[in-house]
Amino acid sequence: MKILQIFRYSHCDTPEAEAKLLKQIPAKRVGDVEDIAKAAVWLACDDSDYVYGTTLFVDGGMTLYPDFTENG
Repeated sequence: MKILQIFRYSHCDTPEAEAKLLKQIPAKRVGDVEDIAKAAVWLACDDSDYVYGTTLFVDGGMTLYPDFTENG
């Protein structure tokens, strides 16, 4: 099971709820462990050596929506 899909399974008990969730994710998919790993690798490499004191959201753009916690 993909780790981030736990959110989908715990919040989307109907096809309608899942459709509502996916509608609010610009990437149109639930993320997986590889998405988190890619962000971690980028943060560990020299390409991010000037990145300090920021929050990196790896959520497919979901936090762009003000009501992202009310997905169904």
